[in-house]
Amino acid sequence: MNIKGSYGQYCPLAMSAEFLCQRWTMLILREIIFGSSTFNDIARGVPRMSRTLLSNRLKELVKVGVIDRHERKTGGRIEYKFTKAGEALKPVVFSMGEWGQQWLQSKPSLENIDVNLLMWDIRRNTNPLPQLPDPFIVHIFLTDVPDKKADHWLVYENGEVDLCHIDTGFDVNVTIEVSIQKLTEIWMGWVNFDKAIKDRTMIIEGPNQYTSIARDWLGQSTVAHLAKNAPELQINY
Repeated sequence: MNIKGSYGQYCPLAMSAEFLCQRWTMLILREIIFGSSTFNDIARGVPRMSRTLLSNRLKELVKVGVIDRHERKTGGRIEYKFTKAGEALKPVVFSMGEWGQQWLQSKPSLENIDVNLLMWDIRRNTNPLPQLPDPFIVHIFLTDVPDKKADHWLVYENGEVDLCHIDTGFDVNVTIEVSIQKLTEIWMGWVNFDKAIKDRTMIIEGPNQYTSIARDWLGQSTVAHLAKNAPELQINY
């Protein structure tokens, strides 16, 4: 891996920062860590990044040896996979996320929430429990976003979860009604799941056998468990 630094320092930290601290780079790495391997899937995790810039960043990641670009023999689909150098970056990415969860204030991030990113994050971290019917369908209605972005369906089927934005006549098992800010706070562990249900800031309706274990099948962010340990005084940014 060859990085030509502009800091003018031989320090490995300076060389790492030259590459890793480019805008969007760490988020692209996050998407690949969570299983996105195609251009379109990676793009869904960085919805505010232009597709041209994403293409350029992926080329840079390939060039420096962090990811490999593979073309499937059948279908010609392009996939991106970590090299050994990329695999070694996983703890770096997780550590940055954990530090942010513990030490940065959450309020600024709630001022302009991206609906598509939140739902995509929920889809990839939710839990298809074996005791759920197959298929199991959850309708999430966001009460405070434009109509075209208010309705989302999680489809648990064959041990996997799909995300749909168009109603194709689903036979819904459970309905969740909540504001996008409250859902974000619950998902990130900043608001207690059971408390949100009790005070009806999140309304879950359906058979008790499913609603009683909603916290288990809906899941939470991979860093939600750190929220309980967050200090009272966090860094403003």
